[in-house]
Amino acid sequence: MNHYDIIIIGGGITGTAIAHECSKYQLTAALLERGTDIGIGATKGNGGVVHPGYDPTPGSLKAKINVCGANRYPQLARDLNFGIINPGIFVIGFSDADEAMLKHKLEFGIKNGVRDLAIIDAGQMRNREPQLATTARHALYAPTATVVDPFEVAIAFAENAKANGVEILTSQPVTAIKKRTDGNFLLNTPDQQFTCTYIVNAAGNHADDVARLAGIAEYQMKPRHGDLLVLDKDMVNKPKTVMFPCPGPDTKGIACIPTVHGNTIVGSTATMLDDKEAVNNYAPGIQTLIDGVHKILPELDAAKIIRTFAGLRPVVLDNNNDFYIAESPTVKGFIHAAGIQSPGVASAPAIAELVRDLLDNAGLEMVPKADYNPYREKLTVFTELSLAEQDALINEHPAYGRIVCRCETVTEGEIIAAIHGAIPAHTLDAIKRRTRAGMGRCQGGFCQYKVIAILARELGLSADAICLEDAGSQLLCGAVKGGAK
Repeated sequence: MNHYDIIIIGGGITGTAIAHECSKYQLTAALLERGTDIGIGATKGNGGVVHPGYDPTPGSLKAKINVCGANRYPQLARDLNFGIINPGIFVIGFSDADEAMLKHKLEFGIKNGVRDLAIIDAGQMRNREPQLATTARHALYAPTATVVDPFEVAIAFAENAKANGVEILTSQPVTAIKKRTDGNFLLNTPDQQFTCTYIVNAAGNHADDVARLAGIAEYQMKPRHGDLLVLDKDMVNKPKTVMFPCPGPDTKGIACIPTVHGNTIVGSTATMLDDKEAVNNYAPGIQTLIDGVHKILPELDAAKIIRTFAGLRPVVLDNNNDFYIAESPTVKGFIHAAGIQSPGVASAPAIAELVRDLLDNAGLEMVPKADYNPYREKLTVFTELSLAEQDALINEHPAYGRIVCRCETVTEGEIIAAIHGAIPAHTLDAIKRRTRAGMGRCQGGFCQYKVIAILARELGLSADAICLEDAGSQLLCGAVKGGAK
């Protein structure tokens, strides 16, 4: 049974950011993720906007850390080698009432420390986005806003944390937590036991369930369901700017978001649910997205939708729609990082720093590592190489000369590298998120069976043992032809 100074429960962007921060210090740490891969909860159901910080109410916890976290991203992207773009944000107004709201948000942003905010008129907006609705009158412009792929960021955090000594363990749902008489915690998963001095609960929508395992009932959570759409890369007149309408009380509204990969995302709806696993899409939600984006971009072609998906944002009830980040007052050494809804992606680096300080205040000595390595090399992306580099790579590793996903030009070599990577990809969706095989126009129609075959070969499994994502989600159920009789 292994003992750690810290165990982090939850492998989303929050948990992996905390692991990344902890890896800078002379301590032992492990991250336990219940799923087969990291980042498969709230993190993967996200549009990726790094909100600059004009939304949170000044004085709230969100306001205190949103801007700090967002400002960390350009340097983190350089150090950890993940994609980032800087499209800026328009928050668009259509009426006098909207203009008053935009001025209110401008005031919030200035108080929160957001740089370069301005109210601009319709002409200034259309110089950048000529396809904008003629009814749009003004906008709050936040030019510093960036966009990332949240899963790629979580992978980068986790890989760098692992390289610096943090253990990253998947398929380890925590089933029991006991505070022992020696002050340490005992944690059970279905097949292992762990002990630690401190727990950081970053379990997303299940943070209150994890807290209850330790006898803590300090808050209750519900998920906020959001539908999202992905549009094809070849869409005509793709937006260059993230565009939101004026926000409501619980949502920033239906946005149009350019991505780091060249697609456009439309999202999201906002419906409070009781079911923490409900990530299905339904026709009314999809129509709400289409109608909402047409208010901003009337000519956007809905026929270019290639994928619909949904995410669940963790909401702590009766908490003023704020984050809940604190040490438990009833169980010492148990740190909550709960209710990390929007702007959770933007805030993740600063949440990690706040958790570090909470651990320090709780008695954990935080001594910096002299040999900490802040840099991470990402997997080779074949299409980013020059022709000469591609030829050299193919000569050395012929698998890079075999295209598996023709929509995204993903090679067999990239898939093999992901399977055997620092945080291994052992499911179809894990391969998809790391390499984009299956994320193109055909959504895996041509490459899925090839990826399954490569996974089976590399893992020494039969093809019908390969899962889509969770345990039990096998894609095949035996040979149709050519198999044993």
